[in-house]
Amino acid sequence: MIKNQDKKIIKKILDMLETIKIYLHSEGGDVDFVGFNNGKLKLKILGKCVKCPYNNDTFDVGVKHIIMQEIKQVKEVIFIR
Repeated sequence: MIKNQDKKIIKKILDMLETIKIYLHSEGGDVDFVGFNNGKLKLKILGKCVKCPYNNDTFDVGVKHIIMQEIKQVKEVIFIR
């Protein structure tokens, strides 16, 4: 069962991902929400982003930084490639 506080955090994450996806889609990439538990956010990298040589920069530096800066409850972002 998901706690109300976690539901609010997940809603914030999903809203933020919708904005981020606009930029990823412009390059043929995508990202999907996998889960959030105990401060750990799991995201799946999809589309052209999977094989892109710059995906570390895009996700580890860009997406991770933006999410952790805006949503303080996210302590770690794990990308499934």
